[in-house]
Amino acid sequence: MLPEQIPRTKPEEISRCTDSNPSVLGDRKAQNEITKADTALAYEVDQALWKDAAFRATDYDNIEAQVSAGIVNLYGHVSGLTNQHRAERVLQAIPGLLGVNNYLIPDDRLLAEVATALGPLENTYACKFFTGVSHGVVLLSGNVSNAEVSLLAEKAASTNPNVRGVINSVQVQGIGMNPPDKPFLQPVIGEEIFFLNGSSGIVRQVIINPDNRRVIAMTILGRFAGQHQDLKSLNKGEARHPERLIVISMDWVRYLTKISGFLNIKINEKNKYEDFNPRSFSKPIVDWVPPYPYCREDVLFPIGSVESLDQLIVGVQIAQ
Repeated sequence: MLPEQIPRTKPEEISRCTDSNPSVLGDRKAQNEITKADTALAYEVDQALWKDAAFRATDYDNIEAQVSAGIVNLYGHVSGLTNQHRAERVLQAIPGLLGVNNYLIPDDRLLAEVATALGPLENTYACKFFTGVSHGVVLLSGNVSNAEVSLLAEKAASTNPNVRGVINSVQVQGIGMNPPDKPFLQPVIGEEIFFLNGSSGIVRQVIINPDNRRVIAMTILGRFAGQHQDLKSLNKGEARHPERLIVISMDWVRYLTKISGFLNIKINEKNKYEDFNPRSFSKPIVDWVPPYPYCREDVLFPIGSVESLDQLIVGVQIAQ
């Protein structure tokens, strides 16, 4: 089920998901000083990128800067090679900056890599795919003879570990126009998600379809009793409603921001979500690279096919 990924473009890259801050054994004061200096430098880096109007208008929201012992590591996606270099130039004038490791992924380079991966399919099935890339999200279009070729193209594009997700708009001959694709959504780990009635929980993990690297569901942790029930329990001296971990389909998301999200359902619509069952999901293998901005521990896969997840999460079965 899991497509084999091609090697990283930069195998020497320092993972953004590991703690790269150096430890100074036996000298807590030195550790605190390094942390303080890195925090101040991280602020200067953020301000420098924000103050560059051209960069702010295009790529600022799609990158992350981590600072360790005076070295800045840049991660994320930019619109092109020009802005990959621009981000680095913007930081050169910051006092105290000791170096920049630029791991930004430019869309034009990723586009070329994806097009190359699709080449064998085009030769085999005598078809032509048209690809676009926007901050790591790949859009596939074109015409093919059957649905299997469309799925093979989706999987081929997703083998690139720098792809954030694949939107498949390939048209199959003999079938009507494709229905509008679902919006590309990436909930932030730790952000608060609100139900229509005001109840909320925190995103713990995302569930990804490995065939296209897109988030199809998320797990949310929270106390989901209604306000009336909470007050009644407190008045009786009873314990608060225990925390629950539930699985919510992305189909129920109304919209997301970087700090919060809002659903189209109420917490009492229990037929539209499920309690989390660890036996229904698996963790990615060690070598699998998650799509930005996730770390491997943030991600789960559905066991079996994605269609089996549709059956697990009742909320996916939305009446059209």
